[in-house]
Amino acid sequence: MPEFLQQILGNTIVTAFFTAIIAYYFHKRTERYNSIIKREFETLSKKDNSYFEWRKNTVELLGQVYIHLNRLKLAFQNKYSKIKDYDQFYEDEIILKSNQHIRNLLINNGHFLPPKLLDEATKLIEHFDIWLTKYNQIRILNKDDSLKQIYVGPDGFRFPENAEKMFKEKYIEMFNELHK
Repeated sequence: MPEFLQQILGNTIVTAFFTAIIAYYFHKRTERYNSIIKREFETLSKKDNSYFEWRKNTVELLGQVYIHLNRLKLAFQNKYSKIKDYDQFYEDEIILKSNQHIRNLLINNGHFLPPKLLDEATKLIEHFDIWLTKYNQIRILNKDDSLKQIYVGPDGFRFPENAEKMFKEKYIEMFNELHK
C-alpha cells in the first residue's frame, strides 16, 4: 500500500506541476493579449477624443462666425444701407468690429475649419481685407465722413453670400451632430 500511495502522490505532484506550468502559460498569454487590447483601446480612445475636441472647437468657431454674419446681415438690412447721413458709431461698432472679428477668427482658427469651408473662408477673408483697407483709407487716413457707407462690391469684391450660406449650414449640421 505504501508503494501505491507513493505512485498516487508522485502522479499528483507531476500532474500539479504540469497543471501549474499550463496555467502559468495561459495566464501570461492572457496578460499579453489584455495589454495589446488595452493599447489598441487607448489608441482608438485618443483618436476619438481628439476628433471630439476638434469638432467641439469647430462648432464654437462656426457659432461665433454665424452670430457675426447675422449681425452684419441685420445691420445692412435694418440700418446701414438705409442711413441718410454717416453714422460713425454704427459703422465702427457693428460693421467694423464684426468684419474684423470674423476675419481674425478665420485667420487665427483656420485649423478648426472643415476642408470643405477653407475656400469659402478665404473668400470671406478677402472681402473683409478689402473692406478694412477701404475703411482705413477713407475713414482713418483721409478722415472722409462725406461717404455715408463703405461698400466694396462695386470695386469687384461683393460679399460672398455662398460662403455665408455654407458656414451657417455647416454650423447647424455640426452643432446637431455634437449634441445628439
